Amino acid sequence: MSGAMKVGDRVERVMVVAKKVRRDFTGGKFLLFQFSDMDGVLKGVLWEPADEIERGINVDDVVQVSGEIQDYQGALQLRVARLEKLAEGDYDPSVFLPASNRPVDELYEEILKIITGISDEDLRALLQAIFENEGFGKSLKRAPAAKSWHHSYIGGLVEHIYDMAQLAMKAAEVYPDVDRDLLLAGVLLHDLGKVEELSVTNHIDYSDNGRLIGHITLGVEFLSEYLRGMEDFPKELKMKLMHMIVSHHGLLENGSPIRPMTVEALLLHYIDNLDAQIRGVNQVLEKSGDRRSNWTEYVRLLDRFIYRGNEDSEE
Repeated sequence: MSGAMKVGDRVERVMVVAKKVRRDFTGGKFLLFQFSDMDGVLKGVLWEPADEIERGINVDDVVQVSGEIQDYQGALQLRVARLEKLAEGDYDPSVFLPASNRPVDELYEEILKIITGISDEDLRALLQAIFENEGFGKSLKRAPAAKSWHHSYIGGLVEHIYDMAQLAMKAAEVYPDVDRDLLLAGVLLHDLGKVEELSVTNHIDYSDNGRLIGHITLGVEFLSEYLRGMEDFPKELKMKLMHMIVSHHGLLENGSPIRPMTVEALLLHYIDNLDAQIRGVNQVLEKSGDRRSNWTEYVRLLDRFIYRGNEDSEE
């Protein structure tokens, strides 16, 4: 990062504290920092820090930092003038995290259009109540679909849901006996527990609820909350929706407490797995590495290498 800066430049940006060290000298004390964001690392110094900064700002905190670039023994560093710790929600996590390269707002609008096309009035009313909620929409657009495998970036969950909906609508054309509305509802609802399961700050990790409860149970609780306010919602339909959420991982060893036992639940599982695995492999192929090799690094989750192809080979 410092290569793009020069002595005298003013800096004001949101960064994460990667390192913090206190030093004492004859006249007092100072703090040495390493700040980081998507652009790299910036070293900094804060002379005579206030007690609230020394005690209250620590490694992994997100801060608003401002100051001036100076030369110190031939290297550039930031002389910190102001340092403020930011709370979650006060900053854009894309400063630190990869984000979708697709227009997430537009994908979300397309999801809303899909919902308006659902014929079943009960399902449409339920989905509109959830997805037209402004606060929910904001949280969903920010959420990744996983910590590290597929769609593991800001906006990833909206991408995952949208692409699955496209696959579901195609599948309903191939299999006309499938309840299209129920299948789409299952697609839109199956992973909503991930909004609470995954914590998005300066990195993606599991929340306490995510580790202790998991997104399947959180998703059932989320749906139950909405259905409590819809007393006339059909019990049979509620049971089928709940079943799709709890069974969408397909196998007990993969985290589902029950296996899919309806056609729609089975199809949801396969569509979910198809999109997750293909997008996961695509992320592996896109990662930086030795592009001179025809193969990716070993993919532990799939227990195999992935062949990139030989671009230099003649047809």
